[in-house]
Amino acid sequence: MAHSMAPDTHQVRVASGYDVVLVRQHMRQMAREAGFNLPSQARMTAVVSEIARVALEHHWNAHFTFRLSCHRGWSVIEVQCISDSIRRDGNTLAHLTHDVQALVGDNVLTTNQAAGQLTLRFHT
Repeated sequence: MAHSMAPDTHQVRVASGYDVVLVRQHMRQMAREAGFNLPSQARMTAVVSEIARVALEHHWNAHFTFRLSCHRGWSVIEVQCISDSIRRDGNTLAHLTHDVQALVGDNVLTTNQAAGQLTLRFHT
């Protein structure tokens, strides 16, 4: 179920395949609105969609928060995945981190296993 929290913030709880689609749609729309080029939009959408798919597959009961902001003339999209299950699923987290870094590089993903958080930051 998706809901808007503020004009530039959206949240989706991933509990079904439909929610994975919503995550994908939110990411694509935000990337397009922020002015990212098509290849970047595709990469960003693929990464966030993969995280949502893994969260669903491993029953993480994850919540995704999408924020769009502007900082010093740059558009910044932050996607945060929060789940208590991340704390207990270190093996899946390690594989997912490796896969995400292969797609978008080392500087985009921050993990905090103790807090149960994955954070992606994309800049135009």
